[in-house]
Amino acid sequence: MRRATRSSTKTNASDKPMEPSPVDLKIGQMEGRTVALEATPELLEAAKKKPIPNLSERIDELTRENGRLRLEIRFHQQVQEAMQALPTDVRFAIQTMEASILKLNTVLELAEEDRYRTLDADRK
Repeated sequence: MRRATRSSTKTNASDKPMEPSPVDLKIGQMEGRTVALEATPELLEAAKKKPIPNLSERIDELTRENGRLRLEIRFHQQVQEAMQALPTDVRFAIQTMEASILKLNTVLELAEEDRYRTLDADRK
């Protein structure tokens, strides 16, 4: 029985790193990092040449990274809370506007009826 083998000279698109998207590039401009940015040939080469930090430097680096990630989580939690409250707030605003419009229409109808009654009384 013959085993299927894959040629090592052919590469699938999934074997290559993703090209950075416009969002990745924007994140990079703001000194952020994404997997796609870190997989660019330039950054891969730079990472290979970067000296390996000692243990205490690495701990400090990871501690700072952890702090940044905690801030990122807090930001997204705050945004999510605000977005969850939005439909309720919008619904309340719509109901208030509808009630105001109904009240205005009622007042306009009454004022118009009163005006026509007054005009009809003056004609008689």
